[in-house]
Amino acid sequence: MRFVVAALGVLVVLLGLLGLAAPGRFRALFAGMTSQTRFLAAIYLRVGLGVFLWIVADELRFPYVMRIIAAISLFAAVAILIMGREHLNQLVDWWLARSDGLMRVSTLFVALFGGFLVYVAT
Repeated sequence: MRFVVAALGVLVVLLGLLGLAAPGRFRALFAGMTSQTRFLAAIYLRVGLGVFLWIVADELRFPYVMRIIAAISLFAAVAILIMGREHLNQLVDWWLARSDGLMRVSTLFVALFGGFLVYVAT
């Protein structure tokens, strides 16, 4: 399972690096999604990540930290569900309209989180 976490971390790093290097292409990933796809992906990815990290936490470095991240992920899924599709779309559209500099800072955190996943799995 550590390999799966590391592979997931690498994918997250690559996604973050895409946003750092080419914010326009990064925006296109989200702008091209339908409202329903964005909403379902936001919920399913967070639930999946939360459940998965909770299950494998004992195999990773910092199992308590991983369980906290898993709980945050699950809480975020519930919050998005409560928020609703329209409010999520407004939030995503607002974020996509921000400057390239803010997009790069945001995706830097994405890349750092992916790097942390790789670290805890190796």
